[in-house]
Amino acid sequence: MRGRIATIAAAAVTLVGLITFFLFVSVPSSPASIFRRPAQPVPGVEPYKGSNGSVAATPPKPKDASGDPAARLIVKVKLDAEDASWTQKLEPSWQHNIITVEAMYSHAHPKAHRPDKGRVANAYLMWIIENYNNLPETLVFIPPRDTLEKHHFGFHNPLLNLKIPFIQESGFANLRCPTQKSQTTCNDKVLKPMQPPYELRTLEEKVPKSWHNLFGNDKEVPQQIATVLGNAFAVSKAQVRKRSVEEYLKYWTWLNNTIMDDDSSGLLMEYLWPTVFGKEAISCPEKAQCECDLYGRCDDI
Repeated sequence: MRGRIATIAAAAVTLVGLITFFLFVSVPSSPASIFRRPAQPVPGVEPYKGSNGSVAATPPKPKDASGDPAARLIVKVKLDAEDASWTQKLEPSWQHNIITVEAMYSHAHPKAHRPDKGRVANAYLMWIIENYNNLPETLVFIPPRDTLEKHHFGFHNPLLNLKIPFIQESGFANLRCPTQKSQTTCNDKVLKPMQPPYELRTLEEKVPKSWHNLFGNDKEVPQQIATVLGNAFAVSKAQVRKRSVEEYLKYWTWLNNTIMDDDSSGLLMEYLWPTVFGKEAISCPEKAQCECDLYGRCDDI
């Protein structure tokens, strides 16, 4: 009897030892992690997956002048599965170029080195550089559709009504007007590089250095930068040509070499397009005047 008890006790000790061994080998060292549930995916947000390639090593180059450029052209950047066929319905008034970018992930690790730095800005700058010698008289840039946007802004009807003489006269205009009366903050979307609030510190603290890298050390950093965000704008050929192709290449090089994450560098470029195309750092037209100038909707003037 005593022998059986000893045998059972030895077997129990051995079993406990094996269980303990496999627990320590097969699970993370944190005790809490043994009972932790797997992280649930967040709707609409892709996890960081790492880069699938390196930053483009060869800068874009301008193509030789060829033929007669279109009078009006839409540069539409779209995601892989996005339907951009609406641009065809604007012909012959508008010609179009479609640029497809991969929807890798929407929020990258802060120090990730992305092959698509500021995806939309990168596509815009590459197009401008490559087509600098073949620019249309009026150029419209449209970003991919934001699938998380509560109220989708369709561009088909606005472009049919876009006042081309106004674009030629002003040189540059956001295609979205402010949704409230504000000529200083553009719906409260304002950067204060010299007084960064806590919640925007990551972006705003990097503005001064980025500003000098882009526009030169002799160009003073503004106290405030404000515009209607969205990456959708119209610009004239004459306004694009006010900067040399070397300047656009400088912007592209900065974008592809910055250690800023993709979201931050892309967002900063949204704020800076008016500056790139000759407008003041605060570029916030009054809502009613904006809709009248751009689309001829002047009932509220």
